[in-house]
Amino acid sequence: MKKFPVIIALGVIALSLLAGCREKKLSIDRDEATIRFEQYQDARDMDACWALIDSVEQAGIWPPEMVHYHRSIVYYNWDDPAAVEEELRKGIEAGKKNLVSHSYFIANYMQLASDLRSNGDYEEAMNLAGEALDYIETWNKEGVDTHLDPTTILSLKLTIGQTQARMGNIEGARKTFEEVWEMQQDLMKKVPIEDYNYFFTEISLGILSSCSDCEYYEDLLQWLDPFDQVFAQCSQYMDELGVTYYEPIRLIYEVIALANTGHVQQADALYSKFADLPRSSDPGNMGYRIKALRSLGRYNEAARYFETYMDSMKDLLADVSPDLLVHNYAVGYTLFRKSGEDAKAFAMGDSLAAYTDVALDFIRESNSAELATIYDTKGKETQIALQKAELSQQRLIGTGIALVLLTAFFLVYTWYRRRAQRRLAVAHTKLQEAYDQLEETTAAKERIESELRIARDIQMSMVPGIFPEHDGLDMYAEMTPAKEVGGDLYGYVLQGDNLYFCVGDVSGKGVPASLFMAQSSRLFRTLAAENLMPADISVRMNNALAENNEQNMFVTMFIGLLHLDSGRLDFCNCGHNAPVLDGQFLGMQFINQPLGIMEGLPFMGESISDIRGSQLLVYTDGLNEAENTRNELLGNDRLLELMSSAAALNSRETIAMLKTAVEKHRSGADPNDDLTLMCLRLAR
Repeated sequence: MKKFPVIIALGVIALSLLAGCREKKLSIDRDEATIRFEQYQDARDMDACWALIDSVEQAGIWPPEMVHYHRSIVYYNWDDPAAVEEELRKGIEAGKKNLVSHSYFIANYMQLASDLRSNGDYEEAMNLAGEALDYIETWNKEGVDTHLDPTTILSLKLTIGQTQARMGNIEGARKTFEEVWEMQQDLMKKVPIEDYNYFFTEISLGILSSCSDCEYYEDLLQWLDPFDQVFAQCSQYMDELGVTYYEPIRLIYEVIALANTGHVQQADALYSKFADLPRSSDPGNMGYRIKALRSLGRYNEAARYFETYMDSMKDLLADVSPDLLVHNYAVGYTLFRKSGEDAKAFAMGDSLAAYTDVALDFIRESNSAELATIYDTKGKETQIALQKAELSQQRLIGTGIALVLLTAFFLVYTWYRRRAQRRLAVAHTKLQEAYDQLEETTAAKERIESELRIARDIQMSMVPGIFPEHDGLDMYAEMTPAKEVGGDLYGYVLQGDNLYFCVGDVSGKGVPASLFMAQSSRLFRTLAAENLMPADISVRMNNALAENNEQNMFVTMFIGLLHLDSGRLDFCNCGHNAPVLDGQFLGMQFINQPLGIMEGLPFMGESISDIRGSQLLVYTDGLNEAENTRNELLGNDRLLELMSSAAALNSRETIAMLKTAVEKHRSGADPNDDLTLMCLRLAR
């Protein structure tokens, strides 16, 4: 009997030695297989890659985390994103059950989080990146030698910052980006200089693109100098192609930032510099170019490039995700409406309506598939648990436990199992009911949000984006709704030398206000085309809007008629804010009541003999009543100060300056009202 433990001990030692020898051999084979895979991939021989993966998996040369990661690469080259995601998830699950390779376990996390972020699933992308960082932190505390690349944490934190930006958490994104930047500067002191290109292409460009895509233009301007700093550190180690490739991207980011922060002339000059670069017309820069032209208000040029972009995408449209198609058609609709090409805009609108439902169906199918995967995974885990329990029973029988005790064990086990099954059935039912309810709520929310986005695009297309070209006339206007849709409006009608214009503010916000706004805008254009005086337009608009007005809505409006040949201004102010003329509020004898309150009310008009050489600003109360986080108003005094300093600015620059002042005053507070600005000047 004493020999038995000795035999066991010797057997254990022998097995350990054999395992050690096998591990050494596998380590060599693993490296060789990895090199061979990279060679096949460089040669674009995906079939050879696939055969290699199968062979190393069968031989046990690569751990499961590594196998699934390399399979995802093959599926990526085969343009099968669903299969890519499935393999990456399998790699994560394999590592959770039996971790062998820390680096490939985290690589699956990193790639999946990046893909989900690109596809718009920001919440799960953030959760995955955070989960990976938690694993790394735990390993570091335990002193585990993970062999992770030093840039791994940097990339994961960048993904978190990018998802924070996409989800509207600007403060969180700023904090994360600053942390990433500090880590990058520290890491650049520790890695070989030939690896610097990573910091430029991934980190620096990643921060800039997030600020641009999420329309954080002030932040985008602030990150340009650090970007240049890293570019200067990296440029001497990059080939000529790298330098010429990134220069136009850097310029276009600055154009977009300047144009959207009120520095229009600088942005125009930089755009000309960008257009002269050899690589500015590269297909990869087309999207940047369109966005820059939109920011500059050059809608006709943007529309032409958009057509070129869509033509180049014809062969790829079948493989593009429906939500991306919806975005493209919405951009096209806006550009063609703003450039006055209604037929093309309506064609985009038809495509937009068709693909909106397709996109929502795609989202619902994805959610259903995800739930099915979850259930399938849970089912497999249950089967594994049952198999382990059965194996434990067999071992108990092998030890010679008495039949009575074994019978008792089965009785207890059966009771617990039935009890667990009942609980599982109840939990499954509740989970299914909760999911069904969540799916219905999510689908309804997504449909509403989609319809509101479309409504916003349609509403924005109703206000002109192109302004009359007439000798001596400088005119520009912009409208920014506080919500998805709003109740402000502006418009103009040019009849020979007579320029009719208006700015209005409908009571309330949201969809009802937008519908009343649309009706008011249509009435103004119709009546202005009849060459009526502003007071007469007001009378007829009031009667039409008051009829069957069961919601008791109304609109304040300033209606003007500028005679371009003489400079005479006829106007009628219908309960609206007093315009600013040459830095002072316009003195008016009659304010009148808003339009739509009651039929039959009189409206009195006024006139100024000549406003040539003067600057006129007509606005809504989203300007002077803009609130900051302390509920403080921008105020009339500040408005007059701003306009007094704008005497040398053209109309577009004046409006950009006012919008920047409003954003600065808000200091991060959400807009409390729609903001509409119209500025015009007639030369002497």
